[in-house]
Amino acid sequence: MPKKLKVFVSWSGEPSRRCALLLREKLPIFNHLIEPFVSSEDIAKGVRGLDTIAAHLAGSQFGIVCVTPANRHAPWINYESGALSREVGKDRLAPFLLLGATVGDLVGTPLMQFQATRADHRDDVLKMVKSINELCDPPADGSRLASLFDMFWPELEEGLKQIPLDVQEEERSSAPPRPSAEEIQSRMLSQLQQQGDRLDTLVEAVSALRSERASDLRKGRVLFDGMFADLADPGHTGPAPDPAPPPPGYRRTRLDAEAETPEEGS
Repeated sequence: MPKKLKVFVSWSGEPSRRCALLLREKLPIFNHLIEPFVSSEDIAKGVRGLDTIAAHLAGSQFGIVCVTPANRHAPWINYESGALSREVGKDRLAPFLLLGATVGDLVGTPLMQFQATRADHRDDVLKMVKSINELCDPPADGSRLASLFDMFWPELEEGLKQIPLDVQEEERSSAPPRPSAEEIQSRMLSQLQQQGDRLDTLVEAVSALRSERASDLRKGRVLFDGMFADLADPGHTGPAPDPAPPPPGYRRTRLDAEAETPEEGS
């Protein structure tokens, strides 16, 4: 069975959330294997939101960060984009600039290092859709994808234009509350501690492996020296080793007979 492609759509603030919902609705049109995750819609009530978000961040293959001029410095945006970049890499994380946001708004933020997609630029959005489609197994046919995009781009473009950017940057009351900056910092510290513990375990394993290898080398050297001690000892007086037998088919010559005959007087 084909595996779903997990796409994490990050948002902060009401305009950004509306953009995330629009992408959640439209992206699967281009390939049914695309499965967007938007925290305000895809976390069941009663479930610990931060743990669920962390699990989806770790399991995603592509990330989209919906950016507005007002949320570019939001702690939540920076936290999720940082976690996504570690999981998917730079080539699979796209800051999605809503109408009114520009690449210049990313200067001085962690998002500056990623290739941004302008929401009002058709070719930019198509390029992002193609990048996501190429990660699907199987990807949608290129010509079919282009036809679908031509069909649905006007609808997507109009939906993006209708997002008001002058509303207050706060979540709707029915949406799960976003973690505070203190909760985000606590989560980041916990992750750093886990990474430190894994690093300590790795260092101990490498040290143990090196010690084991050095011990094996010493044992091999002792065995080697013991096997050839007699040959290495210049005072050795034991019998000389037997000469190697002649190869099969070898015919003895007169010189061989003379060499085997002891010299007179010896």
